[in-house]
Order: sequence, then structure tokens, then C-alpha cells
Amino acid sequence: MPSTRTVIQLLLIFSLLPAALAAQFETAAVVGTAKDRSGAIVSQAKVTLTNIDTGVSAVSETDASGSFEFFNVRIGRYLVSIEKTGFSMALADNVTV
Repeated sequence: MPSTRTVIQLLLIFSLLPAALAAQFETAAVVGTAKDRSGAIVSQAKVTLTNIDTGVSAVSETDASGSFEFFNVRIGRYLVSIEKTGFSMALADNVTV
């Protein structure tokens, strides 16, 4: 791992349905942006969303603006990880959808 790279600081901006609406829907969306410690966008990073209770995972990749999206996500608790060569893995644990 190159020493010149900083650890990815996971900055997630979750766009989730309000809790009041959760009872009316079975799925939601998880969207976010990956940035490094300096605030620079991290593009082409692998993003994995894993349901903590079932172990089911979905994989996406950040786009040129560092954004990622997961649609039709079942309500539950999730682990979000972001990986890119040259960076340490970033984790957000126990994310509630």
C-alpha cells in the first residue's frame, strides 16, 4: 500500500425515507459520497452494502463524483464498506435503513 495516500474517511450522506414512512414501505435507498481525509472525491472505489442480520451483500462502485447508490434496500441494519487500492478500507457499521 503506498504510504503517500491517506486513509479514506468515509463520508456518507444517506438519503433514507423518514422513519415515519418506514412502516409504509419495505425498501429504501442508500446513497452517499466517498471522500478522502482532505475532502477530495474518491472515484472508482468498491462500495459494499451488507445486511448485518442476513449476510446478503450488494456491490457498487463510486462514479467520477465519488457518489454511489443502492436502491430497493430492505429495511434493516447494514455495514457499508469502501475499498480502493492505495487506501485503507473505510467502514460504517450498524447503519439503519
